[in-house]
Amino acid sequence: MRGSLALVLLVVSAAACNPNSEEAFTRGKSLVACLQNIPACPAGGFAACTLNETMYTEQRFPDASPFRFLVSALARETIAVTLFFKTEQGVGLDTRIFWYEPGCADVYSYESQGADLFAEAEEENTITRKERVYEGGDHLVEIFSDMQAVVLITVEVLVPQRYDL
Repeated sequence: MRGSLALVLLVVSAAACNPNSEEAFTRGKSLVACLQNIPACPAGGFAACTLNETMYTEQRFPDASPFRFLVSALARETIAVTLFFKTEQGVGLDTRIFWYEPGCADVYSYESQGADLFAEAEEENTITRKERVYEGGDHLVEIFSDMQAVVLITVEVLVPQRYDL
């Protein structure tokens, strides 16, 4: 019995210490279901939630595609979107991320162009894409993907360094 307990504790602590684990990715963050309908541009569009550094969400692609959420950022900050691949069934050919300025007058995009994002993620199970925004406010972020996967999503707002201004 004592040996079994020690083995269980060893396995649990190994998972907690593994920087590539789901637990490490979500540590200190709250799960958000993202089931809201927050009015957002483009006209008639809705965001499912607002995310910040203290939150994460779990989405299934392609079911959640397009997945729309809001991120609050100041002018000249960078919004980093990180995807943790919880399950990987099919990489797909088309994953796109769009970052909109408030009011959706300007948009910036990342397109996978057929790249194997699962292979890029390697043992870390994550990829991060970043985009600088130039206006302060709530920024709509959209993720479109034909991948077949369950994905955990986090955001980070990066303050520009003095030499980036």
